[in-house]
Amino acid sequence: MTLRRKKVQMVLEIREQTLHEKAGVLVQAHEGRELAQNHALSTANHLAEAKEYRNGLAAKSINLTSWIDAEQWLASKSSQNALAQSNLQSAELFLSSAHEKVVEARSNVKRMELLDKRLATTELRQQSRLEQKSNDELARRKFLTARRGDTG
Repeated sequence: MTLRRKKVQMVLEIREQTLHEKAGVLVQAHEGRELAQNHALSTANHLAEAKEYRNGLAAKSINLTSWIDAEQWLASKSSQNALAQSNLQSAELFLSSAHEKVVEARSNVKRMELLDKRLATTELRQQSRLEQKSNDELARRKFLTARRGDTG
């Protein structure tokens, strides 16, 4: 194995490690998005309950304190839902970024694999040429020796 090919092998190993790390981050990003999605769904359900409760109060005759409490609860649930939706968007952006990084890392690994394969093929060709040259030289010497033996 040539020095250049050894270096390519080392770079390939590093890139494979990088790919593995990026794949781990992608798995974590999927889990994070799933958690954010579940939380967003939960807060959306709580917001719907708060709206339903406040609308139910509107149909009844209630005191002002109960109405204010219901409005505050609705506002609280609304802001929690907005925050959960924002967190979900962030998680999806992170997931998308992690996916792009995995694709890029995989592309880098593939390029190094192709370069290594090309170098290996070149080495085999050079080795084959040297063997052929050696065999030709050996055959030439045998021929010359046999020729001298015939004339002598």
